[in-house]
This record gives sequence, C-alpha cells and structure tokens, in this order.
Amino acid sequence: MKGTGTTLTRRQRALRYVLLLLLSLAVILYALDFPIPTAELARRATERQHYFGPSEVLCIIEDHPLYSRAYAVRWNNWYGVVSVLKADPFWITGRVDSVPNDPDQLLIPLEDSAHPFPFAPVIVFSNTHSITLVTLEFPVRSEDGEMAMITVIQKEGDHGCFLLSVPSTEVNGRTYSSRFRLSVYDANGELVWRSPTPTGGSEGWDVIFGPDVLEL
Repeated sequence: MKGTGTTLTRRQRALRYVLLLLLSLAVILYALDFPIPTAELARRATERQHYFGPSEVLCIIEDHPLYSRAYAVRWNNWYGVVSVLKADPFWITGRVDSVPNDPDQLLIPLEDSAHPFPFAPVIVFSNTHSITLVTLEFPVRSEDGEMAMITVIQKEGDHGCFLLSVPSTEVNGRTYSSRFRLSVYDANGELVWRSPTPTGGSEGWDVIFGPDVLEL
C-alpha cells in the first residue's frame, strides 16, 4: 500500500526554497571566507588559504604601509607575517610572508633585504627572550649621491618580535640599501651577537665605504 506524503502549500514550498537558498549562500560564503567580520578571523582565513598555521601571534603591526593590519606569528619551525585588509565594515584576506627558523642563529629577519617600501618596518624574530636591545644598520644614498649609515635601535621586543622602523625624517630624499646588519647588545651595552657585514656586489659595505668598514 503506497503511503500518502504530506502535501506542502505554495507558501511552505516557497519558504523551503528560501531556506535552501540561504543555506547554499552560507556554504559559499564560508568557503570563500567572505564576508569576514574581524581582523583575527581574516588572519586565520589567510593562513588557511596559504596552508600556513594555525600560528601563534607574537605581536600586531597596526601601521603597515600596505595593509590595514599585520600579525607577526610563529608556527612550528617557521616565523611569518600575516597581513589583512579592511573593507568596511568587513575584513579581507591578505598574504603570508614566512621564513624558516634557524635555532643556531640568535636573530631571524623576515627577509635578507630591507622592504622596498620606504617606511615598512624590518621585522626581526628572536630565538631567546633574554635580548633587550637590537640595532639595525644600513647605508642610504641621498639625492646628491652621498652615502651615510643609518642605525635604528629597539630596546624591547614583544614576545621575541622586534619591529625596526625608520622615521620618515631620517630617510627623506634617500633610498634604502638592500643590505643590512643586525646586532644584539646586553644590558651593559656589550655586543653579544652580530650578523655578517654585507660584502661584495654593488651594495656591499666594503664597496660603498671601503675595506675599513669591515672593522667596525
């Protein structure tokens, strides 16, 4: 004997179609990670897109020149920066820049050259929380072609993360060198560790300043 099914009214059928449509839309939006209500959720979605993480946030960079917010993070044997964009009132996924950790190296810069964007901070990760002062040195060229050495100092890092930013007044009319040197000092001002002095090529310090610079 064939059973009799429940016959839906026109209003009930319309409501079912609306519910199915809303459910399908929700699934699509979830898959696309949009819209994203908070920066933190945008960070997590960005990591998923780049097969990175889930990471531990070390510090937040609010004043990034290209992104609304950036997160300096650690994941397994990697350090990285996850950047996201604000699109009022929501957030949009961005990019992941990462660098493998070397436990034998005291400081790990995000990359081995300064950012091409003049006022973006050089982000440095520390493999020990005992570091209290880090310096970043790099040569710059003024508009008249003269070379000078700029030194940026940060006395305290945030969970092993150092953001070394150059004030705009220090580089007005100048261009960054792509070669820099990092140094670590203890509380007494004694040098603890220093990265190799950049040499060779057109931007080697020995080429720019002469061989005596290697003794500094």
